[in-house]
Amino acid sequence: MKILARLRVLILATLTPVAVFGLGGAVLLMQKERQTLERGLRDQARALMTAVDAQLYASVTPLEVLALSPSLDRGDLAAFRVEAERAMRARSGEWGNVLLSDPSTAESLVNLLIEPGAPLPAPADADTIREAARSRHATVSQIAIGPVLPRPLFAVRVPVMRNGAAKYVLSGVVVTPTIQKLLERQALPASYTAAVLDGNFRFAARQPPPAPGVEFASESLRKALETSPGGWQRGRLTDGSEIYRAFHRSSLSRWSTAIAVPRAVVEQGIYAIWLLFAGAAIAAALGLGIAWWLALRISRPVAALAAAAPALGRGEAAALPPPGPLLEIRELAQALGDSARAIRDREERQRLAEQALRAADRAKDEFLAMLGHELRNPLASVSNAAQILKLSPHPSPLLRNVSEILARQVDHMTHLVDDLLEVGRITGGKIRLEREPLDLARSVGAVLEAWQAAGRFRHHQLHADLQPAWVSADRSRIEQVVINLLDNALKYTPAGGTIRVAVGRKGAEAALEVSDTGEGMSPELVGRVFDLFVQGERSLAREPGGLGIGLTMVKRLVELHDGTVSAASSGPAQGATFTVVLPAIEAPGVPQEHARQAPAAFAAQRVLVIEDNDDARESLAALLGLAGHEVHEAANGLQGIEMAKALAPALTLVDVGLPDIDGYEVAHRLRADPATRHLRLVALTGYGTQDDRRRALAAGFDEHLAKPVEPGLLEAMLDDRVAVLDPASNEA
Repeated sequence: MKILARLRVLILATLTPVAVFGLGGAVLLMQKERQTLERGLRDQARALMTAVDAQLYASVTPLEVLALSPSLDRGDLAAFRVEAERAMRARSGEWGNVLLSDPSTAESLVNLLIEPGAPLPAPADADTIREAARSRHATVSQIAIGPVLPRPLFAVRVPVMRNGAAKYVLSGVVVTPTIQKLLERQALPASYTAAVLDGNFRFAARQPPPAPGVEFASESLRKALETSPGGWQRGRLTDGSEIYRAFHRSSLSRWSTAIAVPRAVVEQGIYAIWLLFAGAAIAAALGLGIAWWLALRISRPVAALAAAAPALGRGEAAALPPPGPLLEIRELAQALGDSARAIRDREERQRLAEQALRAADRAKDEFLAMLGHELRNPLASVSNAAQILKLSPHPSPLLRNVSEILARQVDHMTHLVDDLLEVGRITGGKIRLEREPLDLARSVGAVLEAWQAAGRFRHHQLHADLQPAWVSADRSRIEQVVINLLDNALKYTPAGGTIRVAVGRKGAEAALEVSDTGEGMSPELVGRVFDLFVQGERSLAREPGGLGIGLTMVKRLVELHDGTVSAASSGPAQGATFTVVLPAIEAPGVPQEHARQAPAAFAAQRVLVIEDNDDARESLAALLGLAGHEVHEAANGLQGIEMAKALAPALTLVDVGLPDIDGYEVAHRLRADPATRHLRLVALTGYGTQDDRRRALAAGFDEHLAKPVEPGLLEAMLDDRVAVLDPASNEA
């Protein structure tokens, strides 16, 4: 059969399914439009509910601040009244009154609209006062006519907690126009109806306003909200008009939002469908005639293109024949020619794409490195300041407490920065392990000893069962795993709880187990605890829980060592257990370690600090000076080189990011000069990755330390020097 006959048959065979599918497509299009409208209105109702909750709970923070008043500790209600009046003036456009109530009887103790000494009326919706005291969380009352302000009001209530119990309940009375303004800002079409309802389905706000005497939602909306927290329904308004509405009920305040659309708006798509049917029929008839005419002119150029197709598939664009007079055939010919050229250029595009990906990866690494540098510099200053306070002669208890607080928070921030910079490299597989035979028990014991010396377990009981278990591992990375597991156990174990650490060999495997008696985990959390940024819940009284990346790093590091890590918990408040399993090796023949000699007597040293950050430089110099060392300062690289030549210091601390020449160039020049090549150089910088360390050592530094640095580490470096400062030989 010739192509002309085949095309005729094809056209006739195509018209029938086109008509059938056109009808089905029109119906689907109408349904799609209605689904889109429904989804949009449901999202808008949910967003409006979120905005209402935010408005309701906007009063929580100032009320919680007011609840911390010392006058409430003393029971001095007259002094508290003055503070409450000041707080109400600060929120004069929102609060209409401030109440202080007894949590057990709900009776008012302070009412700013009633003069002191006068009888106080009973508060509206007293049940929410008792609920706030019982739940120890903020609550929102229902809409009610106030006993003092005779208009619709609602109250945000916050418990005043003292010694673990609610001593009072503090309430901020909010006027309903605040919610009405929020509703007006939605800018809904004039034909739409939107409402905000309290927990009793009473209108807190409505746009347009309800008819006089209408205070509650329609029966259809009440039933919908009672059966489902959100959805889409066909119903009626209070005036009887038929509508479709989206509704959503908050789980926080039990308030609700609803947005209604007239039925005609939703169903107007039916008329458009009929127009679409008519247009499709006309287009089909015209298409049949045009296609019948074009069929006579297609066969010849199509045959030519078919003959040239193999050559075009090999990328030979010159084999393209004349396309003929039809636009479609010309477009087909042009597409085939473009395809031939695309085949030829594909490898080039792939190469450019790979280059772009590598450039983006480098940019990300550079950004993280700069972020770490900018965060570590202020941390170093704060750490030095804390140590200065600690070393100050005869510090007061207050200063000693401030020093300990600063030191703990600097340690916490440093841990967060280290985790943030490491997680990308670890999860991306960009770290190299330096494996060696390692006794897992000894490494874990060293970490426990250091943490005990630092007082990390002072509020917990520690039980350790450490049996020798040798593995082939990177010592620093294994310590990183242990630190993160211990930090996680302390974080979720209340004071007085128990931490258990066990190490031992089980057949061909070495196992590390860290368990606690803390908050435990739900089965759902156990399955996701190693995912990035996943954390367990914490109460408001707990310390911050970090970034949620520590356990992710543990999993990746253990997997890089060909091991596995698992989590287990019997449920909330039942504690948790984390188990690391690594391939075990036989214990190597390690010679017995020599007993450590007692440290040499203290000797003052000459130290040069090259640092452009004034706070970091001056605080470090002051800290070393308090330790009895002679400290000299340089604010840039060139000045530091000259001072190093003149002073010959026992230790030179160099920041990498200097304004004139960087620290690597400083190290290079000092090593190139015979007069200074023997100096001990330490890179003290905010760039703390393994690559930064390798670069520093390659530039000539003896050591690389990331800010903030432990003062004891600097003292150890100074004690390791044999040259002692001699005041009579400053030119040594």
